Amino acid sequence: MFADAGAIELPPGVTTKSPEDVAAAVLRAIERNRAEVDVAPLPLRLGATFAGIAPQVAASVSRRAGSAQVAADLAAGQVDKR
Repeated sequence: MFADAGAIELPPGVTTKSPEDVAAAVLRAIERNRAEVDVAPLPLRLGATFAGIAPQVAASVSRRAGSAQVAADLAAGQVDKR
């Protein structure tokens, strides 16, 4: 999604997973009969957990980290797909 949109680079410490990582996780989920699979890197999973516990603090941190610019760049880069 980020590559297709030509979005800015993600903030430091934020990474994405490759299609191969996703495929491997799906195969493990099927083999282990799991209804859901989480492929996100550990920092993003921790951030999501923190956001569930303290949503206002997490939103404030996210804004300071530049989430609005990342979202705007993604939206602008994906406009032709709507």
